[in-house]
Amino acid sequence: MADPSRPGNQYQQIRIDQGGRAQLGNTYTYTNILPDPAPPLPPSYQLGLNLENAPQIDEQLFIGREDELAHLHKWLYPSTERQNVVAISGLGGMGKTQLSLQFARQHHQRYSAVFWLNASSEVTLKAAYVSLAQHIRRHNKQSEIWQGEVMEQLKEEQAIQLIRQWLSQAENKTWLLMFDNYDDPRLPGIRSSTAYDIRAFFPYATQGSILITTRSPRITFAKLIRLKKFHDLNQSLAVLTRRSSRQAHEDVDAKKLAERFDGLPLALATAGNYISQTADSFGEYLHMYEQSWEELAKNSDGLMEYDRTLYSTWNLSLKQVAAQDPEAAELFRLMGYLGNADL
Repeated sequence: MADPSRPGNQYQQIRIDQGGRAQLGNTYTYTNILPDPAPPLPPSYQLGLNLENAPQIDEQLFIGREDELAHLHKWLYPSTERQNVVAISGLGGMGKTQLSLQFARQHHQRYSAVFWLNASSEVTLKAAYVSLAQHIRRHNKQSEIWQGEVMEQLKEEQAIQLIRQWLSQAENKTWLLMFDNYDDPRLPGIRSSTAYDIRAFFPYATQGSILITTRSPRITFAKLIRLKKFHDLNQSLAVLTRRSSRQAHEDVDAKKLAERFDGLPLALATAGNYISQTADSFGEYLHMYEQSWEELAKNSDGLMEYDRTLYSTWNLSLKQVAAQDPEAAELFRLMGYLGNADL
């Protein structure tokens, strides 16, 4: 029997009258044709704030940096006419990463999407692009650019190409990319087997906003913010107060400790965290710090004061870990030996 629903087939209407008799009605030709499938949906660019893998701290622990935040707000204001590129430069421990994350948290609503990426090496950045491509695809499964079998087993170079294309779309100009820890840039006159040019990961079109954190002061393709130590003693005391959960502003030894650290944010945070986990006072910590400093001075010639400050605070923390769990301390030493650059 022919399928009456096929286009071109005919069927005749049958009516039942009041007497229960069947009567033939009109003859119809079935012409209904199913509509074409809906076209792919346009790409979704509104992906919000994406800091899942970033080393975040409680926003309440962030102190100061009002001038730097103001510069970032001005220089990275979303634009559809140009590309904004800004680099935060400074020594390790100055708070570059936390400054960039604080800016992202404060101003993410101005952007269609904000992405944090680990740029400590070309290897980590390529891996980050693969993860980012998969993340974007989950929100754009019906968009043509993210379809195809290739997306199921995405290679690094394919992910980089797709992301650069997506960031270059004419309708997609108000995103913010954050490249964190780009500390090994390829520079003229400097040989490095691991150095790379981060611009190979920028979109093809000169649009959007890009924020880089780096220890190198020689990034020439970005506006530069040089991050330095705290110059205001009250900010140093505020870090000690919030990290230790003790009142530092009225403590004489806390002031001495803050002055001894000379406004170095990471040293202040490390000391505050240590004190929060022990019964030691600011004065007792200062005494142990001076002993650690002298011990390091005897065994490590040529260290800069900046390095010695950080090493001394880390040494105290490691000793505290060893006192509570010797095996954990040995694991830290092993990790430091195998991957000291990341630590």
